[in-house]
Amino acid sequence: LLGAEDSGTAESPIVYRAMPGQVAWLDGGLLLRDFQPVKDPAVLARLPEEARQKVVQVDLKAAGLTDYGKLVPLGFGRGYAPQLEVFFNDRPLIPARWPNQGFVRLVKPVAEDEKGFTFQYEGDRPARWTKAPDGWLYGYWVHLWADNYVPIQAIDPEHRHIRTGDRGAYGSIRAGAPYHALNLLEEIDMPGEYYLDRSTGILYFYPPADLAQAKVEVSVLAEPFIRMQNASHIRIQQLAFQTGRDDGIQITGGAHCQVVGCTLRKLAGTAVVISGGQQHRVQSCDMYTLGRGGCVLIGGDRKTLTPAGHLMENCHVWDFSRINRTYTPAAILEGVGNRVAHNYFHHSPGHGMRLGGNDHLVELNEIHDVVLETDDQGGLDMHGNPTYRGNIIRWNYWHHIRNDRPCGQAGVRLDDAISGVLVYGNLFYRCSEALFGGLQIHGGKENIADNNLFVQCKYAVSFSGWGEKRWREFLASQWVQKQLQDVGYDRPPYSSRYPTLAQLAEGADRNSVWRNIAFQCGQLLTRDRGIQDVRDNLLVEPEKYIPSVVGQASRAGDKPGPSAAPRGSAPATSSAGQENPTAPLPLGNPQEPSIPLAHYPSGPLPDGRLPMPAPIADRLPPQMPGAALMDQIGFRPLPLEQIGLYADEFRTALPSEKPKR
Repeated sequence: LLGAEDSGTAESPIVYRAMPGQVAWLDGGLLLRDFQPVKDPAVLARLPEEARQKVVQVDLKAAGLTDYGKLVPLGFGRGYAPQLEVFFNDRPLIPARWPNQGFVRLVKPVAEDEKGFTFQYEGDRPARWTKAPDGWLYGYWVHLWADNYVPIQAIDPEHRHIRTGDRGAYGSIRAGAPYHALNLLEEIDMPGEYYLDRSTGILYFYPPADLAQAKVEVSVLAEPFIRMQNASHIRIQQLAFQTGRDDGIQITGGAHCQVVGCTLRKLAGTAVVISGGQQHRVQSCDMYTLGRGGCVLIGGDRKTLTPAGHLMENCHVWDFSRINRTYTPAAILEGVGNRVAHNYFHHSPGHGMRLGGNDHLVELNEIHDVVLETDDQGGLDMHGNPTYRGNIIRWNYWHHIRNDRPCGQAGVRLDDAISGVLVYGNLFYRCSEALFGGLQIHGGKENIADNNLFVQCKYAVSFSGWGEKRWREFLASQWVQKQLQDVGYDRPPYSSRYPTLAQLAEGADRNSVWRNIAFQCGQLLTRDRGIQDVRDNLLVEPEKYIPSVVGQASRAGDKPGPSAAPRGSAPATSSAGQENPTAPLPLGNPQEPSIPLAHYPSGPLPDGRLPMPAPIADRLPPQMPGAALMDQIGFRPLPLEQIGLYADEFRTALPSEKPKR
């Protein structure tokens, strides 16, 4: 714990770092040895027959570990608690589950009360679990974007009923909801699965490789590696943190603290959490194999619109949201005036970024293969507050964001009344599925989509409009009235910074779509109802390569976009969902990712580098629109060569391996 008394100064910051040329690892795990075959007849009887001679056990008590943590309800609306994990050669083992991949669907709800719910299942598999003392279920019980872990309280094989010991965030379930069971000794039937008997301290697992050559660890540290409270001018530099049950680093209050050139991996929580303070920076870090997210940046005063100036830059975050699988993205921005730039985010069941608040800047990032499991989500999500204004999303590369869920997946999703966002100069490639476009706008207004390039998207921009009546009812609701009054939306600084708030109740669902290019897309717009301000867009039809201008012309010169900013520059300022269908979730695996996660190992490659895509221009389809067509609508070139990671004093080598297209 570092407090104000541990602070440095601007001229003389306090620096914690490894010796030059060395790597210092802070490890919160316990290395396990002395593995034994399972001999207890009662345990063997519970194991699947085909795995009985392959599962091994180790006594954690004998190894000196007696604190195994607690299994508690987790997921949407349930917060977070530190979680014990087991790692085999730096990859997490899986709490033994059924089915081994994907989900099954419950048949129908049977009963619900304040303590849990009962549902009917299909088949006879749960009959195996009647003697399991601590089995759990994980499911999307109501919506395909809201997950919950709930304990199994009882199983009735005769009626095929399961009773849970928690009711989930929504206190309800729906027929056909997808779920799987976990934490079951009876289901260790696949290499890489484990079960910890917390009553005896015996860990059982099915080794995924030769034990003689393996490193097996259990996470022990149940608190952050570093906590700073009201500390300033402290730099954590080129250290590595691994194998913890909680977050990696927490910074609360203070100013000008930095986490630079660090590795944070094998954590059950979030890599770095910043709450409050001013001008904190997370730069050139690698964060992966995370139970929750990458970096949380919270700061700034929403009443006065005073920015915090927190920054996340040049960070590589992947394989996140492993445990808490929804609403734990690679980056969360809340408050006022924070920036996320030049990062590379990929491989998550949920969304990649989340914004809440005002005057944030998201620029020059690459995001792909997120939203691999959930639905009604985007690579970046905003939700539910019409006073979130002044946010800029520019010059990012969103690609391969899609799955087989029925509602939709988008590159950027502005959900439930989000308004006044500038989406400028982004490249959206293959990130439009089901009902969503590369950009999805649900219920908001005064958003501007300008100078974006959409490639092979089902729709470029999709709308889920509310209409005047629903919009006014929404604004009149107690929840939204509190949002409006909390920040004083009708007086300075809001009334002067965002003057269109004076007409908040007017012009529902009306947004601006200016000089965008849709190349080999199905449609430029869908569900737009003919009310959008659509000007100078270029639609190049699939296969035909026949360009046509969509929307009124001769407006391009009136819409100068922002100029490219150098790396490390300060943020610019600007004044600038849909309910899931009841269709059942397909049981197949999500669409194959563009770059398999296996390309991103749990540690550095032999040359110290990590794999990264080829230059963006090399990954796009041939025959992209040329300069002459772009000039026709006043389209400004995108700074593709500036997007993503860059070399600096803390990231001395860039990833190099080329992925599949």
